[in-house]
Amino acid sequence: MKHFLFLHLQSARQALHKILRQPFGSLLNLLMLSVALALPLSLYVGINSLQGWLGKLTASPQISLFMETSAEEADIAAVDRTLRGHPRVARYHFVSKAQALTDLEKRNALTGLAEGLEGNPLPDAFIVEPRDAEPQALEMLQKELSGLPMVESAQFDADWAKRLYSLLELGRHLTWLLAGVLGVALVLITHNTIRMQILARREEIEVSKLIGATDSFIRRPFLYHAVWQAVLATLIAWGLTEWLVAIAGPAVSQFAQLYNEHVDLHGLRPAELLGVMAVSALLAMLGARLAADHQLRQIESS
Repeated sequence: MKHFLFLHLQSARQALHKILRQPFGSLLNLLMLSVALALPLSLYVGINSLQGWLGKLTASPQISLFMETSAEEADIAAVDRTLRGHPRVARYHFVSKAQALTDLEKRNALTGLAEGLEGNPLPDAFIVEPRDAEPQALEMLQKELSGLPMVESAQFDADWAKRLYSLLELGRHLTWLLAGVLGVALVLITHNTIRMQILARREEIEVSKLIGATDSFIRRPFLYHAVWQAVLATLIAWGLTEWLVAIAGPAVSQFAQLYNEHVDLHGLRPAELLGVMAVSALLAMLGARLAADHQLRQIESS
C-alpha cells in the first residue's frame, strides 16, 4: 500500500512540475478551461443570489382578500382562523378599512379625505403570501380563498407570477444546459491535450513498455496532469466569478433599492466550490483516460 501511494504521489508531483515548467502553454489551456467553467458558474451564482430576493419583492405574488363592506368582526375572525391553519399559506396580515384609508391619505397627500366622505368606502382586507409561488398552485389557492364567507373577491397578479416563475425556470435550465455543453467541451479539450502529450512522448513510452512498464504506470502521470489542470482551471474560474460578483454587485444593489430592498450578490460557498472542483476533475480524468487508452492501443498495434 505504501508503494502504491508513493507511486501516485510521485506521479502527481511530476505532473504539477510539468505544468509549472511550461507556464505559457499551460496558462493558455487553463484560461480556455476556466472561461468554459466560469460561464455556467456565473449564471448559477446570479440565479442563486437573486431567487431568494425576488421572493421578497413588494410585487411578489400575493393574494388580496377583500371582505364585503358589510362584514362584521365575527366574519373577519372566521377568515383569520382559516388562514392561520391553512397549509398553503406562508404568512398573512390584516389591513382594516380604517388603516387602508389612512394609508391612502398618507400615500397621496390627501389629508382630511375622510372628513369629506360620509363613510369609509374601503373594505377590510387580508394580504396573503402563498407558500408555493408556482402559478398553478396560486390559481388553486385563489379559487379556494375566494369561497370563504363574506369574501367579496380574491385578486393577485397571475401574469406577473407566471413571468417570474418562467424566468427563474429558464435561468435554471440555461445554467444546466451550459454546464452540460461546457462539461463535454472540458472532456474534449483534455482529451486533445493529453493526446498531444502522448504523441510527443511516444518514443519514451515505447521504450518504457519494452522494459515492462504497465499501461497503468504509463497512464498515471497523464491522469494527474488532467486533474491538476481541472483544479487550477476551477480556481481561476472561481476568481473570475468573484470578480464578476464584485463588478455587478453595486448595480444589483441599486436596482434592489428601487423596491426598498437590500440584496447582495454572493459567490460560491466552499462546499459548492469543492463540488465543482470534484466534477471538473472527474470530467478531465475521463478525457485523459479516453485519450491515453486510445493512444496506448495504437502504440501496441504498431
